[in-house]
Amino acid sequence: MRDHTVVVGFGTKGRSAIQTVCATGLRSKQVVVVDPSGRAVDAAVADGYTGVVGDATRSDVLLRAEAQRARQIIIATQRDDTAVLVALTARQLNGEAKIVAAVREEENAPLLRQSGADAVVVSAGAAGRLLGLSVLSPSAAMVMEDLIQQGSGLDLVERPVVKAEVGRGVRETEDLVVSVIRGHRVLGFDDPAVGTLQLTDRLITVVRADPATATAPAARNVPEAQPCRAPDAAQDGRGPAER
Repeated sequence: MRDHTVVVGFGTKGRSAIQTVCATGLRSKQVVVVDPSGRAVDAAVADGYTGVVGDATRSDVLLRAEAQRARQIIIATQRDDTAVLVALTARQLNGEAKIVAAVREEENAPLLRQSGADAVVVSAGAAGRLLGLSVLSPSAAMVMEDLIQQGSGLDLVERPVVKAEVGRGVRETEDLVVSVIRGHRVLGFDDPAVGTLQLTDRLITVVRADPATATAPAARNVPEAQPCRAPDAAQDGRGPAER
């Protein structure tokens, strides 16, 4: 196998990641799931993916998943320290693959990047920001959730600039452009540094996944937004830790 996707961890995060990449056209036979749980791997195989039972912090296990030939590696483990070790091992085996990882705590994100991850998603922080947005504007939160659910409603899509767009401004394209990727920089659509589009640029755009069946966020029933206020001292307690 070559140019496939290796997913380490088949819990909620791993499953959701696979569903997202498969919604963009990736075939199930191009996905290899690695998990220490035999039951989890059996479930992955039942869904049509290739499964490897084992500890992904070990190079021999990742070699069985042919991680050294993978195009991308998704790390969705339950523990942050495990994610760091998996990233280190995976990067040693494959210096070219795109490695993305999820961590629970913000303080561990820099360590993941130092370990070889190209992108790190802080799950606890992302959930918290979405919760806060839901309080301030339920409609905006609904749109955000729509955007991160690939394959339905509105999608965020990265695409190259076409020849007809070269020399034009961002607002002169047919798509709704959110950002421009130029070299190693991600520029906002309103950044003066963008100027006009270049052939080597890539665009992050918002598109509708299925115009025939998608429901616009404005057409959905949403609750009224509530103002955000500081909690009373007696109510400012912490709940149980996330599991």
